[in-house]
Amino acid sequence: MESMLLAKNELLHKINNNASWENAYSRLSKEWQNKFLNFYSGTGTLPLTYDPFFKKIFDPEMHPERLSRLLSLILGKELIVHQVLPAESTRIIEEGSLLIMDIVVKMEDGSIADIEIQKIPYQFSGERAACYSSDLLMRQYVRTKHDRRKIFSYQDIKKVYTIVILEKTSKIFSNFPNIYIHHSKQQFDSGLPMELLQEYTFIALDRFQQIKQNKIEGELDAWMHLLSSSKREVQLQIARQYPHIRDIYEEVTEFRKDIGGVLFMFSDALRILDRNTVQLMIDEMSEELNNLRDEANEWTNKNSQLKSENNKLENENNKLENENNKLENENNKLETKNNELKNELEKRENRIHELERLLGIS
Repeated sequence: MESMLLAKNELLHKINNNASWENAYSRLSKEWQNKFLNFYSGTGTLPLTYDPFFKKIFDPEMHPERLSRLLSLILGKELIVHQVLPAESTRIIEEGSLLIMDIVVKMEDGSIADIEIQKIPYQFSGERAACYSSDLLMRQYVRTKHDRRKIFSYQDIKKVYTIVILEKTSKIFSNFPNIYIHHSKQQFDSGLPMELLQEYTFIALDRFQQIKQNKIEGELDAWMHLLSSSKREVQLQIARQYPHIRDIYEEVTEFRKDIGGVLFMFSDALRILDRNTVQLMIDEMSEELNNLRDEANEWTNKNSQLKSENNKLENENNKLENENNKLENENNKLETKNNELKNELEKRENRIHELERLLGIS
């Protein structure tokens, strides 16, 4: 294994002497050039969660036992990959998908599993997974109905598993700091025992690393570390405990023999990541636009409510002003009446004084 390692200068010399390699290498970002050089110097590993590397390691045609074991551990039941299904063009928003991994397989029991890997925490992950699951279910329905024709029964339709492995998670997962794997299946709140066919599993690799760190407490942990850990001591421990996973590490080491092949896989992985990063930005801007629209609608509604309340207050004020005017009019009338009474009283008092004077009463 160590003989396959190359010093940075030696590797760059080989690349510079091959025009196609030099062109591919120059197109890598500085970060990815370092990833490539570190892999060949032995200080780094292949990023297995990137599409080209994952497909090569978990190729269901070349290594069905690997995917079978991984799926069995994730779903908690024995599953054996029987057939690779094509990623047909009926996939919804195929070009815009941020789920850059796409391996679809049929199991021996007839169920279907879709394994997706998400590199970046894009928006609407649940909605996307639901669309993919529905698409797979309909593809199975069309295929099964065509194959069985008149003897077709809905009982022939088998489960569809959608497994999404997330390298980086969005904020929603932060509410579950001590859980890295989330299973979902459809069921009725009444407990009605009716079989529904779609199940979902989301695996948060960043949460896994925070929870487990260097611990390996079972085979599932070993597979998760394979996908998410670059620590040499963890890899050595996994290799000692699980020979079938050690074979994967050895296969990865063998890749160093094919400099051009690895270089082009790096180029392809970066191209996919760039495309998906653009799509993520579009999703984020779309969400921001929707949020701004919601805020604008909220402020418009609040403004309308304030206007309505202001109109009510103005109406109340007008009513009060009218009442006040009425009261003022009544008060003026009362004052006029009071003045009239005062005048009348004064007249009467004057008359009384006049009569008293005439009668000699004083």
